Amino acid sequence: MKNNFTIDECLGFIANRLVKVFYKAFDHELEGHGLTSAQFCVLAKLLEEEGLTQTELANRLFIESPTLVRTLDKMEQAGIIERRSVPTDRRAHHIFLKPAGKKMRKVVNKIGRIVHEKATAGLDEETVAIVRDALGTIWRNLDKMVQEKS
Repeated sequence: MKNNFTIDECLGFIANRLVKVFYKAFDHELEGHGLTSAQFCVLAKLLEEEGLTQTELANRLFIESPTLVRTLDKMEQAGIIERRSVPTDRRAHHIFLKPAGKKMRKVVNKIGRIVHEKATAGLDEETVAIVRDALGTIWRNLDKMVQEKS
């Protein structure tokens, strides 16, 4: 990296732009499926790990709880998920897929594959794995730095 900091070369700025365009790409591909990119992420995670509490789900998706609650409200109204109270904690709820949500597995797989293939066009599998590993290392480095400051 050069001596002078430039925002356009900052990996964080590039990653932020990447996240935004990923969401736009998912929203574009999800048209006609009745899902937003935020709902897609929740659905994909619940297909992997059903029955998480709202807090666990927010933590696994790296989003704030209020943001998740709004998304879950819309998904519940659409008949995709249901919240079940935790008997030992009135404030906590486990999130489960309703049959309509479980039927969306094919959509999640299809759209996830389409966006991944478009995003990685021109890159071989080895390069994709290297990028994934590098991004994971960057994330862990910065997470460690933040945790040490807390």
